[in-house]
Amino acid sequence: MELQLLTPEQWMSERKRLVDFAVRFGEKRLTVAAIHSLRSFAPDLLACGDSHTVIAVARHGKRIVGLGYAAEAGEKSCIIVTHPEARGLGIGFAVMEAIMKKLGRLTCQVALDNAPSLKLFFRLGMKAVSMSTGPTGKPTLRFEWTKEESMQPSASSVQHK
Repeated sequence: MELQLLTPEQWMSERKRLVDFAVRFGEKRLTVAAIHSLRSFAPDLLACGDSHTVIAVARHGKRIVGLGYAAEAGEKSCIIVTHPEARGLGIGFAVMEAIMKKLGRLTCQVALDNAPSLKLFFRLGMKAVSMSTGPTGKPTLRFEWTKEESMQPSASSVQHK
């Protein structure tokens, strides 16, 4: 598997293919707003060194097997899509981990009926910090992660003498 963070040029040349991938394999779990955010994304944001927006693509050969997108570190939009034939292989984890490493912080909203995404974000070390009613009317968890928090020792890793 090859994993890449897209440049503005790569995004422009593959925009239609990647949006189609998200719509086709997102299993109707992506909100209309998330798809719109991806479709209308301004490529110049990928060129900024201090941008809080990233698009990551996982490929097996020329075939797209995973797509992740975080706009404004996930505050505006955060999506992860893995091809059905590639699920369970760690592709979603690798894509999101690359996004987290690039941004240093990430926020995502996940509906409670989306068990695969909930499992993924907990495995990534993200914390569920609140619950609300999402845009589709479903109970939704807000996940947050920062590099600083992940580097602090947890209470269970501190040894008591």
